[in-house]
Amino acid sequence: MPSNKLRRRRKPSLTSICLTLVLGATSIKATHDVFTEVLDAALTGLYGIIGGALVWELIDFQKDKQTAIVHCYQADQQRICAAAGFMTQFKGLPCRLQVLQTSPALLQQSSMDQDGTKDL
Repeated sequence: MPSNKLRRRRKPSLTSICLTLVLGATSIKATHDVFTEVLDAALTGLYGIIGGALVWELIDFQKDKQTAIVHCYQADQQRICAAAGFMTQFKGLPCRLQVLQTSPALLQQSSMDQDGTKDL
């Protein structure tokens, strides 16, 4: 097959999701690790093994506001948002993940330093 006839694969596009973690119990403190465990539990709880295989990365977690920015493939964005919406318990205690915003623009914002210069 001639090289001009070969189809090129598109690079998967990334997007960002801003989530807030609401814990109904004071025995669990919201941390980077707890947020990661909660989102993993939400994904595996709704999608099983497939949910655990979704690729996402926790970019930023603000402990005081309990909000996080997660980067993921655009194809997985709806799955992650749906899993967050179905999260009601973590380790037997009430818990909720709320999607605040989804946007490719968050990806650009999180890659900027405080002074507006891009991280390399």
